[in-house]
Amino acid sequence: MRQLEWEYGCAVYNESNAKEMEELLDFANMVFSMGYGGTDFGALLPKAYSPERWDVLMHHMIREDGRIRALIDSYPIEMKLSSGIDSKITAVYVGTVSVHPASRGKGYMIELMKRVEEDAVRRGCALMILDGDRHRYQYFGYERAGIGYRYQIERNNIRHCCAAFYSAEYMASPVYSFEVLDKQSPYIDFLYGLYERRAVTARTREAFWLCLQSYNAAAYVILRDDAPVGYVNLSEDERTVLELELEKPNELPRVIHDLMIGFDLMQIGVKVGADETEKCAQFEKMCDTCSAVMSHQIKILDYEAVFTFLLKWKQQYHALAEGEYVIGVQEDGTCRSENYLLSVTKDEICALRTERPADIVFDALALVRMLTTPCWLTAGLQTPAGWFPLPFYLPEADTF
Repeated sequence: MRQLEWEYGCAVYNESNAKEMEELLDFANMVFSMGYGGTDFGALLPKAYSPERWDVLMHHMIREDGRIRALIDSYPIEMKLSSGIDSKITAVYVGTVSVHPASRGKGYMIELMKRVEEDAVRRGCALMILDGDRHRYQYFGYERAGIGYRYQIERNNIRHCCAAFYSAEYMASPVYSFEVLDKQSPYIDFLYGLYERRAVTARTREAFWLCLQSYNAAAYVILRDDAPVGYVNLSEDERTVLELELEKPNELPRVIHDLMIGFDLMQIGVKVGADETEKCAQFEKMCDTCSAVMSHQIKILDYEAVFTFLLKWKQQYHALAEGEYVIGVQEDGTCRSENYLLSVTKDEICALRTERPADIVFDALALVRMLTTPCWLTAGLQTPAGWFPLPFYLPEADTF
């Protein structure tokens, strides 16, 4: 008779559990390699799978006769607004969802997804995030959220753009250089300070450099006259800017120009969130084409906390009209809803449970889709000015 075991927990690095972690990684690498070619999670996600970070992850496993046959890992993050105190929520990123080919169809992933959520609730998480097959994960209550933009910049685009902004004398020779950012760099604290200026952050100082290595990306410090002025995170093929922060944002066109020349690129893609309004305005002037995309998939566990956080996030880059709006979240399989009063005044932004009738009612999936993506723009909803769509976008370095 087959013996099934379920286990979960995290592991602190020591000799006794090194073999267990090796077994876990071997299993995940094997399952993903069968579908996506050679996979090495230790190299892809050092922020989670390097030995010094083992205690960060929560592992959920099902074993058959002592052998791992299903695995889901969860990676906790604290999302903080740059506006300051009490503007944060705890979230968990779900990843490494893997089931042994010989054990598929037995309901193991369904069971683990349920247990991962139960664990997130126990730990006080307001939100769950994942990436992957959208329609597969809709069955578990996740939906696409937020808007991101991808700009495509050609060499000629940036040349003409810089000619409009800068003098010919200033453009005569390179101004900025790019140096690989390593873990012991003396610039890390300065660069992390630039990162903290983002509307929302999700990295600690200790994890900053490791996060920038995710998915074989490369991080570079941007130098001017041998002094650090910013950093750029490039994709593995160096053809996409995944993240870029500068001490002086008005120098962005010149930095992109020198980056393309320095890396001998005829074109480059740039990814930004809708909340990065200053960058969006500059990249729009530089680009040849631009496309809007929905970003991550989320499941809301605490609507009061998440509504409040997202409204405060939006307020950081787009003025919200004062007002009130009641949103109903329809309970699964019923006509009942839990209603939430969203309120914006000059002194406070908050969302609270209410008995007031809802102005609009959505099921959980439709709510995320309608209120955080371009779907809202075509829905004709009568809502307070500037409130929607709500933002949700994390750079690649924060994903899991």
